[in-house]
Amino acid sequence: MIVEHVEVRCVRNVTEASLDLCPGLNVLVGPNGAGKTALLEALHLLIRGRSFRGRGISYLVQHGAPALSVHLRGSDPARGRVTLGMARELPDSTELRLNGEDVRQASVIAGLLPMQLLLPDLAELVFGSPRERRQWLDWGVFHVKHDYVDAQRDYVRAVRQRNAVLRTDEHDTLEAWTARMVELGEAITEARRAYFDAVRPTVLECLETLAPGLAVTLEYYPGFQGDSLADEVAESTPRDVKSGATQVGPHRADIRLGSDRGKAAGILSRGQGKALASALRIGQAKALLDEQGARSLFLIDDVWAELDDEHSVRFFGLLDRMDCQILATSTHEPGLAESFGAGRSKVFHVEQGVVSEHDRR
Repeated sequence: MIVEHVEVRCVRNVTEASLDLCPGLNVLVGPNGAGKTALLEALHLLIRGRSFRGRGISYLVQHGAPALSVHLRGSDPARGRVTLGMARELPDSTELRLNGEDVRQASVIAGLLPMQLLLPDLAELVFGSPRERRQWLDWGVFHVKHDYVDAQRDYVRAVRQRNAVLRTDEHDTLEAWTARMVELGEAITEARRAYFDAVRPTVLECLETLAPGLAVTLEYYPGFQGDSLADEVAESTPRDVKSGATQVGPHRADIRLGSDRGKAAGILSRGQGKALASALRIGQAKALLDEQGARSLFLIDDVWAELDDEHSVRFFGLLDRMDCQILATSTHEPGLAESFGAGRSKVFHVEQGVVSEHDRR
């Protein structure tokens, strides 16, 4: 889907903003604190149902305002015209609408528009905890198989219930919750493995474009050794009882990144880590485009702050060739906008929460 128009009201310091986006590169330019990131956050909130800053939705409502709202209008080759809307009234009333109809599950909205988020801490996908890479993996599986989110939710519940039983002296239901956890865990593992095997070559292809000569290995670790989750859980149960927690399973999965010299986190520079993380994100979008024809929206916050000119050209050149739509922020107007061609780039100035489109004629 291509986002054509966005309206944001009372999100942080943005009282009211209206943007007509182009299908290519859209850049929000302004000083720090102007409201650029708040606009990215508003779109993320609408599509993903949460802030990427890790706090509740209520914290996004502008001080003194009773509610916030975000609306977009877009076009999709399969669905035609699409309208999405979200309103959050304090203290805790949230409304989601798709083409004028109420939506109960945020995952329905998330499935409509694949969204990739690239923040200044992008390299944490490489250097951070396995949780970061599990989220990367699960994003990809979800956009291939939307009901995957149900299996995930049920698996998390099963692990929590099993852990609760492990922490008591009564283990009558332990076998039942273990069987349920294993059943769901095997389905999640199979879906993750199939997705990883499919996307891995595309990620490495993107990495070669972004950082020629950087040799990195990618290996899927399912969260347990061997081929049988059931056997591994059975062997681990005495340790689980002692610790009060389930030690093995998909909740311990990881994408192991490295080379013949060791783990990527220990041998790559910050710049190389950012290139690898970029390849992971862009590779997902490219695989989704190649296999399903689904175009991703990239939200990129202050990416030029850490990219040299050569990397910037490779990075945005790759996104341009993939025909991706981009909404990016910067403290200065980038010259790269010109390289996207007629009708494929726009610049918006943001000052104290007020947005105006830059006339580039």
